[in-house]
Formats: sequence, structure tokens, C-alpha cells
Amino acid sequence: MTQQNTPFASLNDINAIVLVANSSGSIIFANKAIKKILGYTPEEVLGDAWWKLTSVTENTELRKEQIASMAIGETHLKDKHLFESLLLAKDGRKVWTQWTNTRTADGLLVGTAQDITEKKKLQEELLQKNHENQLLLKEIHHRVKNNLQVISSFLNLQFNGINDKLVQDALSKSKDRINSMALIHNRLFQSENLSSINFGEYINQLATSIKNSYSHINPKVNCLVHSTKIFLNVDLSINLGLIITELLTNAYKHAFSERSEGQIQIEVAQSGDQFKLIISDNGIGLNNKKKNVQSLGLEIVEALIDQINGTIEITSNEGLKYVISFKEKTHSSRYTSMSPKATITEQH
Repeated sequence: MTQQNTPFASLNDINAIVLVANSSGSIIFANKAIKKILGYTPEEVLGDAWWKLTSVTENTELRKEQIASMAIGETHLKDKHLFESLLLAKDGRKVWTQWTNTRTADGLLVGTAQDITEKKKLQEELLQKNHENQLLLKEIHHRVKNNLQVISSFLNLQFNGINDKLVQDALSKSKDRINSMALIHNRLFQSENLSSINFGEYINQLATSIKNSYSHINPKVNCLVHSTKIFLNVDLSINLGLIITELLTNAYKHAFSERSEGQIQIEVAQSGDQFKLIISDNGIGLNNKKKNVQSLGLEIVEALIDQINGTIEITSNEGLKYVISFKEKTHSSRYTSMSPKATITEQH
């Protein structure tokens, strides 16, 4: 019986490779599309020739055994549904194919393969392009970090010859803000994920850096960070980093002016899509001379919280406690007005 006279002759009209294998894994029918796709005539691939001629890297006998296992029902067809296979064409080309299989009532396996070579090439090109873009973004973050460090170094030079305490404080705060952003770009440069950072690790690094900057003022003030492994997007992390920088520097400079020891705590908590950033200290709190939130640098904090559509609550009770609530997906990059909205509660 010729290929054209078999019960499978109607499969010649399909514009995809169609093979029929028996229970031993031998090919008993191949449709005409194999000539167009792989260059072999249907007759050339019958029997075990298919496995020998088209094998690229896979073991020939193993491929045949897998087909036989499906034909007799030992391997479930779902296990080999839409699986991809690289085949060797007659002219030496390598052709990617994607297979689906059907078992007939009389124990034959019918496999149909689409030529997906162009699709695979496009995927590989996109992956390569994505890899190149990732490298480019990493390089950008690296250069931004380096540029910020250069700016910080210039600010250090400005300290020389300046005796004005207010100017020195302003330069010091500017350095801290620059450093908080530089740390994020450094983490992104080192990370595989360029869209978010491990915020818990970031604030540990940031808190240590700020503590070192103010160790000459309060060497016995400890800063404890409590945070789980939370990943936040870059824009939000930058804003929160600047908020933490403002509140920590205020705590180191003002909260422990009447004592030599103290403790600052930072906590980031998550409940669903809701987040809370909590910064507290056991310092002197808000005395009558410091009730103006502007004097504590909260004007900048208010603007930053506005940008992430968050809220802030300040509690003064044997120290200060800031609770900043926000959602990750609702922040905006626009710069808003600096009108204070903090709620301050004094507890005695």
C-alpha cells in the first residue's frame, strides 16, 4: 500500500508535519509537508529512518522509545503536549518544531508538528535585546550612582573654610539625601531585577550610613531596623529613602540633645497592598520649642509623602513616633506642594 493509498492519505493536505507511529515507535506514515519543511520525501523517513535522519542532539533510541510509550498508553499525552523539538533537515539546517499528539483507537500515535523556527529566532532576538537593555540599564544606574558620589565629594570640599554652622548642616543634609539615592542606584546595579529592590536590605544599609554620619554627635544612640523581605518599586523606594533620611537625621540631631544614650527604631510592615513605615525614638519628644513641624524638616517629608499618596501620623509620647501609610501602586512621580498635613498627637 503506497502512502497515497493509506487511510491517512487525507493528512497530506495539512500544511504541517504529520507522522503516524505504531506501538514499537516505527513511522508508518509521513505526509507530504515533510518535504517542504525538512527536505525529506515521506518515503525517506519511514520505519526507523526518521529517528536516525532528523536527530540533532537527542538519543535516537530514546526518542523512539518515548513515542512507543505514548502509542501504547504508558506515557500520558498531556506530558508531551505542545513540546518543542529541534530537528535536522536534509540540507543540514536545524528546524524548531512544536508537537501535539493523538492516540487512535487501534493504538497508533499521530503526531503533528508546526515549524516554529522563525518564532524561536524572534524569541532569541528579543531575549538578546532584553539582555542588552538590562546591561544598558545597569550601566546607567552605575553611572548615576557614580555621579551622585562625585557630587557628594564636591560637597565635602565645600566644608573646608566654612565656619557657619547652619551652612554646614545644610551641606550635611544634602549629602545624606544624595547618599540615599546613590544607595538605591547601587543596589539596582547589583540586582537582577531592575524594577524593584529589596527594601528591607536597603534601609539597613541606609540606616547604617546615616548612623556613621552622626556618630560624632550621638555615639551611643542605636538604630534598630525591623523589616521582612519586602520588594518595592524604584520610584517609591527613592521617595521612602529620602523620608527615612530626613527623619533619621532629625532624630540624631534633636531627639537626644538632653541625654547621651538612646534608641531609634525603623519598621516596615505589610498587610495586603497596604504598607506602613514606622520610625520612632525614645528621645525628648516635642517640647514647646519644637512644636513647629517645619523645624524638624517635616516640610520636605510632607511633600514626599504627598508624592506617594500616603499619610503620616506623628505621636509624641516619651519620644517621637512617625507612622507613614501608603500603597505601592498609587504613588505619583509629580512634585506636589509643601503644605503640611501631619497629624500630631501628644500623649502624656
